[in-house]
Amino acid sequence: MFDNNEMQNNEWINWIEEAINKKHIKYYEYKYFSNIQEISSGAFGKVFRANWKNTDHLALKYFFNINKVTIKEIVSEIKLQLKIGFHNNIISFYGITKFDSDNKIDQTKNYLLVMEYADSGTLRDYLKKNFDGFTWDNKYNLAYQLACAVSCLHDEEIVHHDLHSCNVLVHQDVIKLADFGLSKRIDEASNSKSKLIEAYDFSLMYKITQGRREEIVPDTPNDYANLYIGKYNF
Repeated sequence: MFDNNEMQNNEWINWIEEAINKKHIKYYEYKYFSNIQEISSGAFGKVFRANWKNTDHLALKYFFNINKVTIKEIVSEIKLQLKIGFHNNIISFYGITKFDSDNKIDQTKNYLLVMEYADSGTLRDYLKKNFDGFTWDNKYNLAYQLACAVSCLHDEEIVHHDLHSCNVLVHQDVIKLADFGLSKRIDEASNSKSKLIEAYDFSLMYKITQGRREEIVPDTPNDYANLYIGKYNF
């Protein structure tokens, strides 16, 4: 008899294989990857940089501690990436690869997501390295790109749920929003009509109606300061 976790794992494998067979997802032969190097590690997995057929850099995303919850999130991430990966400020999902291992029982641990590689790493690292040399136009441009990425999610009724500087990547000075494992389709996360509004938003909206505004950062040009403290009428 199969236990529940094994059934979930089989469902995950079947979903991947069917998507590959129907050409919904591109399959990459693992043997053609070279120069594989770990570039980051987190609670749920690791990310590697690799060359594909000795040319382009790609990122390989590996998950460990696979269970039915993780599997659901992986499937969700792939589906979301396929839906929104067209946007220039969202990291692209390219396909799936699989490596051979001695673990013949749980084959889910052999799958990796093939993703766009971001040469400047996370936004946090990028800012630490470059912030002192940034002009206000540079800062505005990064903020605008990130806002465009989030707007794309909201247009598709998706909320990210884990937006911070380590889940935003930078490639050739272009923002790339990433890591959708915690993202949810709005209709899956809530049955309410006001689906993009969460509890903390009401508190913030109330404070704004009472006149609260952002404090001006020293040396901010007036045009930018007027924009974010709300002196412009739209």
